[in-house]
Amino acid sequence: MFLENLRISIPGFSILRFAHHRHSEKSDQITEHEHRYSQFLLYLRGQGIQTTQSVLYPVRRGSFLYFPPKTRHGFKKVNKASPFSVVINFKEKKQTYEMAQFKALSPTNLTEIESTLNQMVGSVDLGNSNSISIASGILNLFSLLFQVLTDDPSSTRQVHPVTGMVRKALAQSNQIPHRPSEIARFMKEDLSSLNRKIRHETGLNVGTLLDENRQKRAFEGLQKKEASISQIALDCGFRDPNYFARWFRNKVGQSPRQWRNGKFI
Repeated sequence: MFLENLRISIPGFSILRFAHHRHSEKSDQITEHEHRYSQFLLYLRGQGIQTTQSVLYPVRRGSFLYFPPKTRHGFKKVNKASPFSVVINFKEKKQTYEMAQFKALSPTNLTEIESTLNQMVGSVDLGNSNSISIASGILNLFSLLFQVLTDDPSSTRQVHPVTGMVRKALAQSNQIPHRPSEIARFMKEDLSSLNRKIRHETGLNVGTLLDENRQKRAFEGLQKKEASISQIALDCGFRDPNYFARWFRNKVGQSPRQWRNGKFI
């Protein structure tokens, strides 16, 4: 999804361009360059090396960078899978930071962002790409990323009681449920009612929270070289290792084995 000449304005900021795409062969290796505007860059899949004023930053899923105007930066892919990223170009009345910033998004942040992206992709109308719904989605993504960029760890975070209880139950479970309905039964709730409460708090649902926990467990399992892919699949709630591999590739852009064998410089 490429949206240019947007002119979406909020106090202090003007969003110019939005892109949600897989790197092409030409963009798998980009020499250092600079822009007149600020830029958010979020990696959703793949791996590589982001250079910023000759400093090397290994990047992978969840890596988030902020480039102020006239900051030189480039990119080099380090394995066969081309990265999938989100790019937002914008002007800011007052520069947020003088230098480039590097952050790692939490699984919760990524779930929220991917949920918004899926809604945007599902509703985009090629004949009306600057619709209010698309603009709203872009603003939501910009807000989430800006919050991550400027997050103060000492600040009080918003509490989401029902969402938090489901996340805690999943984290403490020895065996992850196979379906969202199993989570609802464990919580002694109707699935529709539970989804409604979670959606009201965070915009997510039981299925996205289940996938969030599955991804966390998959990454943890794949870091243990002695664990087989079949065992990791079972630990993540998949009876069929092949289905697990397809699910993982859809989420991360690589097979479990490719992700496990990936190397950073």
